[in-house]
Amino acid sequence: MARFGVDDRGISPTLLTANADVTNTAGAFTTTLNSQSAGTAVPLIASVQDARVMVVQGVLTIVIGAVAPSALIITLATTAGTALDTYTVEPGLLVALAELYVPIFLTAVAAATLFAGAGANPLVQVKPTGQATTTKAVGSRAIFTLAQPA
Repeated sequence: MARFGVDDRGISPTLLTANADVTNTAGAFTTTLNSQSAGTAVPLIASVQDARVMVVQGVLTIVIGAVAPSALIITLATTAGTALDTYTVEPGLLVALAELYVPIFLTAVAAATLFAGAGANPLVQVKPTGQATTTKAVGSRAIFTLAQPA
């Protein structure tokens, strides 16, 4: 519930981007989108310290090479790399030489302290299985917000 005269947004909606194309190494989570400016991470600091739910909405442009991976997982993770939400791309879409546009909607449980103090940088990470992929900077972006839990 909004309170008159109080900034209770937590963090204004923030664009998560890539500074350049990112190679997603097979078998490892690779950060593809984060809060950054010219390649330097920019931590997000909440203006209020009550429980908020992280929400990331956007799209990833992923290019597959001559051999397709057998699986492709996308996560919302903390700055330390701890996965908070995971989405698995439908394996039938993973075909050689494809360019995928993957819509993402990732959420996490409510937390009051994650963006307190020095703040944190939410990470969108990609993990292909078997073969590397590339997340293109052009066409990949997401909006990060903190929502009040119901």
